[in-house]
Amino acid sequence: MTVERLREHLDLLVEDPSVVIWLKRLSANDTQLTGGHQAGPYIPREAIFRMIPELNRPDAENPRELINASIASHSYDAIVTVIWYNNRLWDWDDERRGTRNEVRITGWGGTQSPLLDVEHTGCVTVFAFGGARGDRWCRIWICASDDESEFVQERFGPVEPGDGIMSPPYYAPLRAGICALDPSEVPATWLTEFPSMNDIMARSLAMRPELRDADPDTRLVKRRDCEFQLFQSVESAFWLPTIQVGFKSIADFLKASQTITQRRRSRSGRSLEKHVQMILAEDGFEEGIHYDQQCETELGRTADFIFPSEAMYHDLTFPAEKLRMLALKTSLRERWSQILSEADRVPRKHLLTVDTGLAPSQLQQMREHKITLVVPTSLQHHIAGDSLPKIQSLADFLDEARSSS
Repeated sequence: MTVERLREHLDLLVEDPSVVIWLKRLSANDTQLTGGHQAGPYIPREAIFRMIPELNRPDAENPRELINASIASHSYDAIVTVIWYNNRLWDWDDERRGTRNEVRITGWGGTQSPLLDVEHTGCVTVFAFGGARGDRWCRIWICASDDESEFVQERFGPVEPGDGIMSPPYYAPLRAGICALDPSEVPATWLTEFPSMNDIMARSLAMRPELRDADPDTRLVKRRDCEFQLFQSVESAFWLPTIQVGFKSIADFLKASQTITQRRRSRSGRSLEKHVQMILAEDGFEEGIHYDQQCETELGRTADFIFPSEAMYHDLTFPAEKLRMLALKTSLRERWSQILSEADRVPRKHLLTVDTGLAPSQLQQMREHKITLVVPTSLQHHIAGDSLPKIQSLADFLDEARSSS
């Protein structure tokens, strides 16, 4: 029933070409789980300026706009304030010098608001902005169930932790960084045939050769960020000319939109696995000797990585305490519990993720099920909660897997 309500809600929004949609996963900072005082979700400046252009006033100190907001998924209404905290731009003396240059939406009514419910940390959330100046509005849907989250991502593409999606897609602000290419820098062959995942990976690795000497956690985070910058910039260069010309029919538009969504889903699902595989190869692990990938365990189930090997897993004379299973999940909110049945011989399972938007109840459940989270060191401080399970770095896990084999 809620998915049908969500479908009707989205259908009404996308029928209006003036409506701009931003999708994100609520972070621990958004829901105040980390104990901050922002009291509202963060939305990138580039995105909010597309939605509310009158807010883009760098000559004003912390400009703000009042808008009518409703959380349709939870029947909750509020008049909220969209604020551009821009004190970093102001040339004050040292005592007043600011550090902020970000947009937040505040005034939700405290913890009684569904948007500030810590249990909604990690939820895919749809923000839709419309209306004219002086009468702006925002319609919100918090996907509190796996079915709702999957429906939204099937329609718009994967919503990864720390990143957002804008619809229509050509409004999307590109991630800035040294790996983002200008359209003139994109190889000509990539503009006629979209490059493969392997091509993107190879180019991104070549762009950051200095990372080869970094620790595994730094390599994973920075290389993956570089690869995503490259992917986004190539995607923009590939599709923008078509979008600017326009489509001859709705069918052509839907076909292009589906292609973009499917490619994003494919990249999201494979990226983390490929980067981890690269690190294993660099750090002295050899496939078939120290680990096996996509291993069949029981009843046709599959585990992402088994250490030291699939053969040792099925050899009942090999001590179970020396086995390690590493599962990979880009985001944990949906179906993290699937890993519980992926390798019955491994009682304590390791789960590698780059997702830091975890609700307290999820963290407690993982601890109860003997799941050890593996999170890159630079991301660990974003995870909050009184019931944290033990968290390992990737480097620590690799040391443990190496010593047990």
